[in-house]
Amino acid sequence: MSERKYDKHVIREPFYKAEEDFNGATIFKHTDDDKAGVVYEYHCINQAGWSIKNSRTHDTWELLCFLGGNPENITDLGAEISVCLGDENEEHTITGATIVTIPPGLKHGPIAIKQYSRPFVLLRISTTREYENKLSSKPDRIGVFDARFMKEGAPVAKDGKKYWTNLIQGPFYIEAEPGWTGTSIWSHRNEYNNGTTLGYHCINSTYEVPFTHAHDFHELLCFIGGNPEDVTDLGAEVSICLGDEKEEHIFNTATIVSMPPGLKHCPLYVRNVRRPLVFLEVSMTNDFVAKR
Repeated sequence: MSERKYDKHVIREPFYKAEEDFNGATIFKHTDDDKAGVVYEYHCINQAGWSIKNSRTHDTWELLCFLGGNPENITDLGAEISVCLGDENEEHTITGATIVTIPPGLKHGPIAIKQYSRPFVLLRISTTREYENKLSSKPDRIGVFDARFMKEGAPVAKDGKKYWTNLIQGPFYIEAEPGWTGTSIWSHRNEYNNGTTLGYHCINSTYEVPFTHAHDFHELLCFIGGNPEDVTDLGAEVSICLGDEKEEHIFNTATIVSMPPGLKHCPLYVRNVRRPLVFLEVSMTNDFVAKR
């Protein structure tokens, strides 16, 4: 079948081999081949002895999202995790769903599991150097003041920790839309200060976005199997229309829909849901707004 106009925006079965820190497992990954300005990896941590032994420093923002492996109850992490931040190797203990936001230049790691009872998800999101340069050129960037504290440590410590502002729980919403279940993360106002927005939801029944709209920024919609140990099995059928022509794309495997600024999209329908699945949205903006 010949390629259609918007096929390049539908990234089907985006699976890659992980680096050695993740035992070379097959992972769901966005590679930035679409020049969105972000790379992210969806890892299932299912070994009690897993760790990242070395510390590292990046020149771009990184989010480390520790989430429960059951998409219907992501706040139940099922593990206790140690994360070290800063030159001081200040240790922080994570026991529930938490986003660790790491600005450029902040040393982080090692990361280790202190207690483990069930598989959990580690979602790593990193902006690119090109996107960082674009943000730096904007005088109205949100969160610059908070970002300095995240790199240098807050002037007022909490429980003896100066990097306490780098660990964020939520923002959480309970069953925010019809078709969703459990607790969602819905960060649409640059809550993590990295110039992106994040939505992490669980779809467990028919779900729809019936109206066509577009954005002034790049948006990525990801549909991922709800079993973290087998994210390839989506367990549903998804239909989405793209462009003024409303070109329909249908898939039933893990997929990323990549929409550059101005590309009209939707209606979106998730049907024939056999088991809960993860609906992940990542957008390259400080402030999420849709234009019909």
